Amino acid sequence: MVDGPSLTSWERNGAAVLAQYGLPDDSELQLLRLSENATYRLFDRQKNVHRILRLHRPGYRSFEEIRSEIQWVEAVSAQGILRSPAIIPTVAGEKIAHFHDAEGGSQYAVMLEFIPGDHPSEDRLAPSYRDLGRIAATLHDQSDCWETPSGFSRPTWGIESAIGQEAHWGRWQDNESVMPDDHFLFLKAERKIREQLAPYGKPEGRWGLIHGDMRVANQIVNENGLYLIDFDDCGYSWHMWELACSMSFMEERPDLDIIAAAWIEGYRSVRTLDASDIAVVPAMVMLRRLLLVGWFATRLDAPEIATMASRFVPQSREIALRFLADEFLCFNP
Repeated sequence: MVDGPSLTSWERNGAAVLAQYGLPDDSELQLLRLSENATYRLFDRQKNVHRILRLHRPGYRSFEEIRSEIQWVEAVSAQGILRSPAIIPTVAGEKIAHFHDAEGGSQYAVMLEFIPGDHPSEDRLAPSYRDLGRIAATLHDQSDCWETPSGFSRPTWGIESAIGQEAHWGRWQDNESVMPDDHFLFLKAERKIREQLAPYGKPEGRWGLIHGDMRVANQIVNENGLYLIDFDDCGYSWHMWELACSMSFMEERPDLDIIAAAWIEGYRSVRTLDASDIAVVPAMVMLRRLLLVGWFATRLDAPEIATMASRFVPQSREIALRFLADEFLCFNP
């Protein structure tokens, strides 16, 4: 896990790359999100449009991984699979800008089209997730058939890369908010996850390239329909991991069963799911939740994350108790 620079450094780095896009270095950068990357909105005065600038956290993604993400986004957009913001090239025609910050550090950036709109209404998530399930299935159809370009490289999301010794985002055991009682409980949940996912394996037609972060924050709705943003977590995993990722940060909702059932209904309108796929949903969502417990411990440099962190472990404790009692995501879609 590579820790990124401070927030002040992120802002300075943003100004350092603007010249490659023909923009003045005094352009105002509005920070929208600081997580694996720093995402800014800016105004292009010459073209009278807003843009999105994504600064990649140094050391987190290689050039090949960023290029591969863009290749897949452009492929699915060109095929009409889904709507996603267009990549804005540099003045030199490059889709990825490489630059050095004030200290000489190497970094990458990508400029994207700004998509106006709103996130789906929290009060009506079931209809939105029915559409999302259909989109996810269509995306998985595409990835099953798509011949990846030479040099294509994206991470794998399995148990070990989620919560094991090889965890991409840190381990839940390293979160200082996890108390001894929590540790015991989460360890029991992890054992149950492993027991349930081991026989499931990586079944043919159920594992492949997925978006990996279809949560509400990455869905934008306007008069043209639904846009999916932020493919930065795309990689190889179970197709049902797509559902688990879309549930992130709302696992405690009392209507989660309804939302999950709606997603499955939408997915089944395009692709088949059998009983074994449905049976692993609670374990997948619990696995994702434990992954996020570890992730929080490595991302407290972002103010909005630090604010959520105080209640995340206590909520995770309640979810784990329900999971262990077979009372979490008990539905029959």
